[in-house]
Amino acid sequence: MSVTDRAVERRAQVTAVTLIGARARTMRAVQCAQVVLPLGLGLVLALVSGKLAESSYLITGGGAIRWDTDGVPLLVLATVGVVAMAAVGSLPLVGRRIDPELIRRD
Repeated sequence: MSVTDRAVERRAQVTAVTLIGARARTMRAVQCAQVVLPLGLGLVLALVSGKLAESSYLITGGGAIRWDTDGVPLLVLATVGVVAMAAVGSLPLVGRRIDPELIRRD
């Protein structure tokens, strides 16, 4: 939701850059990168910190330490799915239609 909200707020800048001559393909790639990179990095950091918290709990718990990797492939698959859905969802946020009215409002 926040990605769509930011894209709507940036319509004037997107229109100005499009009028200057940026290609729609380049604009879509930039929009996709702005969505995928922070989301992917955040999810990977969450996955790693979760595994570190689990291992530190096992070490300080006094029990037998066993590195459990049973759920990791499912978590990685879910992370990849979320990032892919965000990338696909961000592509139509940059339209082909140029509306000069968006620039005049500012």
